[in-house]
Amino acid sequence: MMSEPLNVMTALIGSGMLLMGVGYNQRDSDAGVGLLAVGVLVMLSSLFYRLYLAFA
Repeated sequence: MMSEPLNVMTALIGSGMLLMGVGYNQRDSDAGVGLLAVGVLVMLSSLFYRLYLAFA
């Protein structure tokens, strides 16, 4: 069984990849570029979450 931090990391990375994929497919519109930016922020939040776990 997976532990909770691994579940959170998997969910963050999966949702970030999904957002970036949808944003890339709609990159001609402003909403697509926004989705790309949100996807990058979600991917970075997984890094910050891991750092939080390491230092807390």
